[in-house]
Amino acid sequence: MSVLLVAEVHGRTGLESELRALVRDLADSSLTEPDCTGFRVLAAADPGELVLLASWSSEAAMRAHYDTSHYRYYRDQVEPLLARPSDVVVHHVSATVHALDPNPPDPGLLG
Repeated sequence: MSVLLVAEVHGRTGLESELRALVRDLADSSLTEPDCTGFRVLAAADPGELVLLASWSSEAAMRAHYDTSHYRYYRDQVEPLLARPSDVVVHHVSATVHALDPNPPDPGLLG
């Protein structure tokens, strides 16, 4: 069973560029992990707000991510850049279905 982590990151005003750079480095490094299947950094509507979408092949792989040097570096550096703690949710995914024709995504054309 794969896992999908969704994190809302709340950056401090005036420190958005530093936070984006730190999160981008985390994403790039995480993607080198063999069991990280995706890591996207999205800008939210409000300035300083980011949404992270990260996926791993298993919960064990996600937990191993927390022991990596790049994640520990992120944890050591991120606190002064945050207005408040991040909101994090982990979803356990038993199946994923991709649309055969995603433009527009027709539910009748799901694989």
